[in-house]
Order: sequence, then C-alpha cells, then structure tokens
Amino acid sequence: MLKTTRNNLLLTLILVFSFVYRAVLMLRETFPPGADIGLHNSVINSITQSGNTNFLWNYYHMGGGSSVTFPGYHVFASYVVLLTGLPAYEAHALVVSLFSSLIVAVAFLLTRKIWNVSAAMIVAFLVAISRFDLEMLMWGGYPNVVTLMLIPLAFYLFLQKDRFSFSPFLVVASLVSGAIFLTHSLSAVLFVAIIAATVAVTFVFAGRMGERRTSLLTWISPLVLGAIAISPFLLQAVSAYLNPDTSTVTGIVADIKDALVSTKLLPLDIVIPLLVFVFLYFLFSKYYTGKYLTVPTVLLVLWWLLPTVLTQGYLVGLYTDYSRFLYFVILPMIILIGVGFYHSARFFGQATDWLMSKAKELPQVRISKNKRLHRILPYLEQKNLTLIFALILVLYALLSVPLFASPSSGIGVQSFYQLMNQPGYDAIEWAKANTSAEAVFLTDAQYGWWFSGFSERPTISAVEPQYLTNSREFEPAQAARYILDTDFLIDNGLFQVREDGGYIGRHNPNFLGKRNDSYFPFGIFTFDNDDINIKFQDANRKDYSIDLSQVPVVEQYMDVHNETGNTYVSILVTKANQDFSFTLNTTVFQGGANTAIFQASSFADVTVTISSQRPDVTFEFVTFFLHVGGLYVTGIPNTEAFFDVNNKVAGQIIFAGLQPKIVPVTNDNLGALLMEYNISGISTTKLAFSAGAYEYDDKDLDPNALAPDQTLFYQQIVLEHKKAFLDHAKGGNESLPLKWFDYRQALSSMNISYVALRDLAQISRFAKDPAFSLVFINNEVAIFQVRK
Repeated sequence: MLKTTRNNLLLTLILVFSFVYRAVLMLRETFPPGADIGLHNSVINSITQSGNTNFLWNYYHMGGGSSVTFPGYHVFASYVVLLTGLPAYEAHALVVSLFSSLIVAVAFLLTRKIWNVSAAMIVAFLVAISRFDLEMLMWGGYPNVVTLMLIPLAFYLFLQKDRFSFSPFLVVASLVSGAIFLTHSLSAVLFVAIIAATVAVTFVFAGRMGERRTSLLTWISPLVLGAIAISPFLLQAVSAYLNPDTSTVTGIVADIKDALVSTKLLPLDIVIPLLVFVFLYFLFSKYYTGKYLTVPTVLLVLWWLLPTVLTQGYLVGLYTDYSRFLYFVILPMIILIGVGFYHSARFFGQATDWLMSKAKELPQVRISKNKRLHRILPYLEQKNLTLIFALILVLYALLSVPLFASPSSGIGVQSFYQLMNQPGYDAIEWAKANTSAEAVFLTDAQYGWWFSGFSERPTISAVEPQYLTNSREFEPAQAARYILDTDFLIDNGLFQVREDGGYIGRHNPNFLGKRNDSYFPFGIFTFDNDDINIKFQDANRKDYSIDLSQVPVVEQYMDVHNETGNTYVSILVTKANQDFSFTLNTTVFQGGANTAIFQASSFADVTVTISSQRPDVTFEFVTFFLHVGGLYVTGIPNTEAFFDVNNKVAGQIIFAGLQPKIVPVTNDNLGALLMEYNISGISTTKLAFSAGAYEYDDKDLDPNALAPDQTLFYQQIVLEHKKAFLDHAKGGNESLPLKWFDYRQALSSMNISYVALRDLAQISRFAKDPAFSLVFINNEVAIFQVRK
C-alpha cells in the first residue's frame, strides 16, 4: 500500500509539473506563441455564429470559404470559453496544456501495462519534458495534441480489453475512436492504419502469438461504431478531401506539390535510423515474454513504423507536411528510450551491487576503520542503486539529449515561436472595433491567422504553399505574398521579373532564376531607382544630377500582348518632372520548350526611353547601379554575367545598340556593376539591353580546377546563352505557361479593404502609393485602407 501511494504521489507530481510547465510557457508573454491559434479561434467563431453550423466552412480564415479543419477540439474549447468567460487565447493555452499533460498519464498507463511501474515512471517524466510535445504546443497544433493523447488511450483500452466487460469497453473505445475521427484528419488516418495493420499481422501470426482470431473483432468494432456515430460529418469530410477543389494531399495544385517536395522532405539520415531502431522492441519482447511476437510488440512497432514510412509518401503521390508524421513516432520512441533507461539502470545497479557485495567480504578491520564506508554500504543495495542510475540517465536526457527540453530549452522553443505581442494585438482590436464586419484584410502569413481569428474579419494571409491545407487557398495566398513584396510580377517558367513600380526604389526591376530543385526562385540581380542617376544640362550649360527616386511617378501599368503563337507581357513605369521623362519598359516572353528557344526565352527585353520636357534640356550621362550576387564573369563582348555558385543560378545582360561603360564594384562582399551610358548632347534617347536569369549545371566543372580553367567554363555558358539569344526567337508554339501579376487587379478581384503591415520597411511603398491611405499605426503594425 505504501509503495502504491508513493508511486501515485510521484506520478501526480509529474503530471502537475507537466501541466504547469506547459501553461507557464504558453502564457509566459501573455499571448500564446505560434500562428495556428488564430486558425483555431476562427473555427470557433465560425462554429458559434448564430444559425445552422457548417463544420466545413470558415468565415474568416484565408478570406473565408471551405474548410478541412476537423472541429472536435474547437467544439470542446468553445464550451470552455463560453462557460469560463476567459479570454479566448488563455482558454486555448490552458485547454491544450491539459491535453498535452494527459499524454503523460496515458504513456504511464500504457508502459505499465506492457512492462512495469518503474519503466512507466521513467517514460512519464520523459514525456513531460518531450521537446516535440512542447513544439507542437508552441506552433499551435492543438487538435493534433488532443489526438496524440487519444490514440495511445485507445491502444491502452484495446490492450486492456480483457479487464472490462464487453459493453462498457465497446462504448468507451467507440467514443474515443469517434473523438479521434472528429478532431484531426491525419491522426484519424494513421489511427485506423495502425489498428488495421496490427489486426492483420496478429491474424496471420495468431497461433505463434497465442491469440484467438475471433478476439480481433473487438479491435475493429469500436472503429466502426465510432465512425458511425459521427458519420454525417465524416461523409462530408471525406467528400471534401476527395474533391480536387479542396484537396492538397493528392497534389492537384502543382505549386503546392512542388513547394512541399522542395521544402518538407525529410533527409534519409533521419529516416533510416528510425527504421533500424524500431526493431529493438522485438529484443525487449523476447527478454520479457520469451517471444519475439506479441500483440503489444506488434502494435508498438507498427505505431512507430507506419508514420516513419509515410514521411516518404511523395514516392507514391502523397503530398503533405512530411515532418508532421514524426510527431506520431515520438511516444513509442520515448517508451523505447524509457524502457532502455530502466534496463540500463537495473544493469548498472546489479553490477554495482555485485561490487558492493565483494566489498562487504573484505576483512572487518578495514571496514571498521572507514566509518563513512561502513555507514553507506547498507544503503547501497540493488533497488537504491537502480534508482540512482535511473535518475542519472533521466537527468542526462533532460540536459543533453535534443529530444527533450529542460526549462531553459523550453523557454528557447517558446521564444522561437512567439509571434504576438501587445502592439500587434492592439491593431487587431482596432480592426475589430473600427471596421465593417465584411471588410477583407490582407497581411503576412502568421499574423494573418491571428488577425482572422481574433478580429473576426475575413483575412487573406500571405502563406507559402507548403503550409496550405486547402486548394482554394492557394491563389489568394499567392496574391497576398506578391502584394506584400512587389507591385508587378511576370513568370515565364524560366525566370521571374519583379517590379516595385516607381513609388520606391528597391526592385526596379528584380531578376530571379527558377531552379529545378526548389519551388522558390533565387534573386540574382536587381536595379534600384535610388541608384539610377541622370546628368543633364540646360541652355546655360548648367549641370544637374538627379536620382530617379526623386522623380515623381506619372503612370505605371502592365500590358499583355497576344500574338499568333506567342504571348508576352510588359511592365511600364513612367516618371517625369519639369525637365525630363523616364520610361522603363520590361518585357518578358513566353518560355519555349525547345532547348534553343528555352535559352533565348531566359532573357527579358529592357528598354529605357528618356525624353526632355523642355527644348533647352540635353542629357550627358545615365548611370545604372546594378546590384548583383555571385561570381562576376567578363571577357565576352557586349555581355556581362555573374554566377551564384551555391544556388547554381546565373544572371546575364546582353547589350544592343549603344554600349555602356562597365565598372565592377565590390563593397562588403556585395557585388555591383556600374553601367554608365554616355549620351552627351542628346535630348531624346532609347537605351536597350536584354537581361535574364537561368539555372546552370556545373557537373562538368572540375572542383579542383584552377581559376583560369573555371573562368573558361563559365564563359562557355555565357557564350552558349548569348548565341541562343541572338540566333533564336523567344517563345514558340510549344511554350511554358506565362503568368503575370498586377497588384491593383489583385486588390480589386479579392475585394481587399485593408492591408496590415508588420514589415515596417515596406511602409514607404504603401504610403507613397495613392492607392492606399494610412488609417492606423503603432510601433509594430501599420494598417492601410485600400482606396476604391
């Protein structure tokens, strides 16, 4: 009885520590960390609206629309908010901290059932300090936290089914299964897959495992009844996931698929050890039961193995965030570590006890002379030694193993994911109090999720494709990313041009090369209005010098041309003052699939037209300061090039007509080219060149080659692209898709009312643009209203 009381007290202390640890981290800076809390609150606000509830519709997230977020957690949390009156973010933090702490209790029960109380206690503490559990709390995977508790609870019930009469077991197990199905889609799929695989393996090896095949029905029945209990929702959810308009799992949207593959694949040096160490369970099973195959062993192995294999799901056409599968592996992994710690501690305890027994056999006179040793020896029995070594191993894990997080490490995890602060929340509160309920907001990815959930306003967030769970979200998310980055964009499948327009000097324009191994293009060079300088004279031969950033914008627009067999898009920006006008025309052609046309289409035509506004104005020099990255390659007439050897992207300019003077500039490892055109005495001129970016292959480059040989290699690439450009027309009948973006069209088509900026460096771009007016600002957020 005393031993049981001690164990219960220790487990209670671990549970209390677990809950307090999590709750303190969640509310350490008032607002819980992570962005997903905003998504969850938008689901709650959608559920609690008056009228009929549609669990597959979110009125706020990503502008409002169809939703594939399962509502189990949100229904529970909404009742907590309604019954307690707590601020929503506090309710979220406390509820999810509780569920995360309950994983500790379930892990204890499951390990005690399979092994013993001592191993279970070690596992419970290790789960309490699990870094993966803390990270899921910090970034906001609340429904997944709930199912990570419910899944092992269901497994515990299945393994303990003989302790219950059939009816209570069936009711409880069915409710738990139904709760999993209602709460998290990925968890539901894995839960069913693990149970089905365990039943299948047990059915095949039932004789060797000493199991009755008919007993397997008790594992399947709760799944069926749980699914039936929530079948109205489940049928809708399955239909939504199979619908190409919403599904992202099947890779219907190529951009989402490419982004996932280029950013979310797990390296094999993580996957392979997981596939190897799982089989240690069979050795422990043999040690404890005398058999390699038992139902608990099969369950644990498949619980570990299936999510690990699914991290490579892209090989069979499954597209999702593959790292999330690892969260399902963590508990069986910690159970294995905890059991390993227990056995290691017991081994060292037995070994030390054996040494102590030998010490006790020493002559009595020696022990009596060492009074300290004489007092200590009686306490150094095997049980106490095992406890000491277990504490040493647990402390080692706490302080040194990356899988676990000490309080200081936990604070580091919380700080990494901390997003919201008081100024950011003040802007949300302002929007809720001062804007129409139908007003559509646009903001950055993480802040946008908070904004939609807590301002109760439809909000489009600039989310990268790999984080999207619904296909309908891709186009608005992409438009939001572009709006927050630039004014105009053209992409012909080979390279991108981004143009900030004339209101600020930054990307005027910016050239980015597309890469086969990455969804995201790489910027290789850019022009900047702040560094475009024009020197001119008046009738009195007085010299003037002005940067283009000081010249006001007259107009800026995008022009789309459709001709037989080809399409091309131009961005035109005109700036003018009383002395002259300056028009920059950047034209990108459709990329041809033919190799030569492919290379030719890697270039855009750039034309600069400068005209005097008064008859007495004549120009002297026009200087462009081209910001470049990478290795500068010269020595080829009428062209300049630069290579980023890490990203394998090259930038190249081919000059036509008047040739500028080129001066390379290097400053703090940032490369630049000074392009100076001498146009002395001219009142109107047109400067033309072609600029492009492309991926190149350096597999034929000897890494040990000397500099002259390397230069020849890169010069050959430059010559090849120059020849293709001069010899072949751009575009062709077999062409890549040509895409373009105009920020004003996007704002109009999405009916954007406000733009909330947290990147304060972008404020000037919006403040100087007559399409926007500033209506709110503090030291973290500026909100601009879109002028209709």
